[in-house]
Amino acid sequence: MTGALLGAVHGAEALPADLVSRHELAWVLDTLARDLLAQIEDSPSGSEYTPAWDPHWWDRYPGW
Repeated sequence: MTGALLGAVHGAEALPADLVSRHELAWVLDTLARDLLAQIEDSPSGSEYTPAWDPHWWDRYPGW
């Protein structure tokens, strides 16, 4: 998980390619890390005071 977060912040190029390519769910971790960063920075799911701006966010994370 730490590697996925670092990859989301610094880009996938910052991670060693040989280690990332061996992980079978690397794309899932990359998507989760990018979405977590988006939620923290942009709040696509909305908040108490602002509506959600990404119409697919609740479809991806229905229990959020």
